[in-house]
Amino acid sequence: MATPVRMPALGQTSDQLRLIAWLKAEGDTLHEGEPLFEAESDKAVHEVEASSDGTLLRLLGEIDEMIAVGTVIAWLGEPGEPIPDVAPAYVKAGAVSSPAASSPAVPSAVPASAAAAVAAAAPVPALAAPTADPAAGPVPATPVARRMAREHGVDLKTVIGSGPNGRIESRDVLAAAGETSSEAPAEPAGAEPAPGPAGSRDEPVPAHRQIIAQRLARSTAVPYFSVSRTIDARVAMARVAEAQGSTLTHVILQAMSAALDDFPRVNRVWLEHGPSFRQFTQANVGLAIASDDRLVIATISEAHRRPLEELALTVRETVQQGREGRLSGAASVPAPISLSNLGMYGVDHFEAIVDPDQTAIVAVGRIVERPAAIDGEVVVVPQLGLTLTVDHRTVDGAEAGSYLAAVCDHLEH
Repeated sequence: MATPVRMPALGQTSDQLRLIAWLKAEGDTLHEGEPLFEAESDKAVHEVEASSDGTLLRLLGEIDEMIAVGTVIAWLGEPGEPIPDVAPAYVKAGAVSSPAASSPAVPSAVPASAAAAVAAAAPVPALAAPTADPAAGPVPATPVARRMAREHGVDLKTVIGSGPNGRIESRDVLAAAGETSSEAPAEPAGAEPAPGPAGSRDEPVPAHRQIIAQRLARSTAVPYFSVSRTIDARVAMARVAEAQGSTLTHVILQAMSAALDDFPRVNRVWLEHGPSFRQFTQANVGLAIASDDRLVIATISEAHRRPLEELALTVRETVQQGREGRLSGAASVPAPISLSNLGMYGVDHFEAIVDPDQTAIVAVGRIVERPAAIDGEVVVVPQLGLTLTVDHRTVDGAEAGSYLAAVCDHLEH
């Protein structure tokens, strides 16, 4: 029986993603774990792998379309095997719709199961085919170039790449946008903003920043609170000195991951559907990554179960992916909590905003030497402040304080 390939949820509550490229063509033989397609969330481009072996029988999803999570976008099976007639559910103008059949509008913020049901219930006379020729393969381009092409309305198939093996770089998109800007459609009519003061100019907000703003606005509607604690950082610094290539970030990731094992109510997220809790069985921690005007959170899986030097190598590779706007499957798995470290910028203390798909975030500043009373004597020791911000719907004050105490205990001992 043919196996459906569905658009995955690359975040706990993501409801739609953009299909960027097919990495295989119809008729190709796939093995479990092979890259199959690329999809873009508001955070990064994700390479999605095949979940089973088989021949790629049919591609349904159209390149550059927003597709509801859970929607069938391809079929795997044996050559010649019959497949059901299913049209993908595209998300446009706040509704889920099929390009090949008329169906009632469904709000875009539907859970995966509902999105899948909408897709499966839409009978069509003919299967929808991708816009691009799958046999030709995806247009080689960097994630930044793809994003800029969408923002500038540039068709990548018309751009000549200047990168290795003809890969399209951001400069190629900018050049193409400059050549075609005179042909760009006029802005819709509307009230013009009042002119700014002298020495200023108004600039349009890029699409990815608009999405970030919408997500952060969602966060402000959630009841959050924060708890803080300052620790003696000598033990943590000694661990960093002993493990080659490690930093304080790696030690804190291990402490946060280890503490999740003891606090399952922190290791879960609130879902509006129901409402319900989604409980996780792995102790995964997200890491906030500074990336070219983007907010990227990559997941580090089971950090406390890895040797520190191995963890440091994994984090370096993941940070590089995040800065390039491309996250692997391992870096895209769900995590209920993240770490945001601004210590390298000289920040002493701050409170971070919790990602809408998560429950909590730990904010860390720099290590500062301060006097402390130890064994009845005043001595100068390196101290580190940690602030935990949590979703009060999921975690209460006592639980938050206990979790933060456990993290600090791991760091101090």
